[in-house]
Amino acid sequence: MDKEFAYSFKDYVKYGNGFKDLNPISKLTISLCLGIASCVIHRWQFGIFLFFLGIILALYTRVFDRFIRSLLVIAIPLLLLTSIMRQLQYGHVEGNTPIFKIFGWQWYKEPFIASMDIAWYIIGFSSVLLIYFLNTEMKDLMLALENRGVTHVASYIMLSSMQSIIDMRKSANTILESQKARGIETDGNVIVRMKAFFPTLGPILLSAMSGTEEKAIAMDARAFSHDGGHTYLRVLRPIPVWEYVIDALAVLVLIGSIVYAIMSSMHAL
Repeated sequence: MDKEFAYSFKDYVKYGNGFKDLNPISKLTISLCLGIASCVIHRWQFGIFLFFLGIILALYTRVFDRFIRSLLVIAIPLLLLTSIMRQLQYGHVEGNTPIFKIFGWQWYKEPFIASMDIAWYIIGFSSVLLIYFLNTEMKDLMLALENRGVTHVASYIMLSSMQSIIDMRKSANTILESQKARGIETDGNVIVRMKAFFPTLGPILLSAMSGTEEKAIAMDARAFSHDGGHTYLRVLRPIPVWEYVIDALAVLVLIGSIVYAIMSSMHAL
C-alpha cells in the first residue's frame, strides 16, 4: 500500500492555493456579502469592480477559461437587452441628454446609465458567486455545514441533489457519444439535436434509478442512519483568526452598502 496516499487522509484538505484553501463557509460569506452589496448599491461602477475582482481571482485560481466563458453567456445578452429596453422605455422622456446615434436611432445618457446600473450589478453578483462555485468542492461545503451543526441527512440530500445533476449530464454526454459512434446524427440544428437527445432520456433515468439503489446499499453498509457520531475521510483545517477578520470585513462592506443605499434614497427625497 502507498503509505503517502494512506496518511494523506489524516491531513487537512489542501489545494495549494490561498483562495481555494479558505473554509467553504468563509468563501460563501465573502461571496454573498459582496454579491448582495452589488444589488444594494446598484451602481455600474461597483459591478465592474466585482467583475474585475472575479477576473483576478479566476487567474489566481486558474479557472479563468471556465469563468469567462460562463460569464460572457450572461453578460453580453444582458448588456444588450437592458440597454435596448431602457432606450425604448425612457428614450422619449424630455430633458434626456443625447450621446450617440446607431443607424439613425438616437441614444440618450440617462436611460443608458440606468441600463448599465441594472446589467452590471447582476454581472457583479454573478461574478463573485461563479468564482465561489468554481473554487469550492460541494463535499467540502457540506462537511463545513455539518461541522456547524447541520445534520448529516440534510447535508447528504443537498450534496446528492447537486451531484445527481452532474452525473446525469455525464451520462447524457456518454450516451450521445455512443450514438454518434453508431452513425446517428447528433450535431446540427436545434431540431436534429432534439431528435438525438429525447431518446437518451430513458437510459438516463434508468441509470439514475440504478445509481440510487447502489447508493442506498452503500449507505446502509456504512451505517448512515446510525444516530451516533460519524467519521470522515476529509478533514477541514481549523479557521484561523485572519480568516474571521476577512469575513468581518465582508460583512462591514455589506452593512456599508446598505447605509449608502439608505442615505442615497433619503437624499433623493
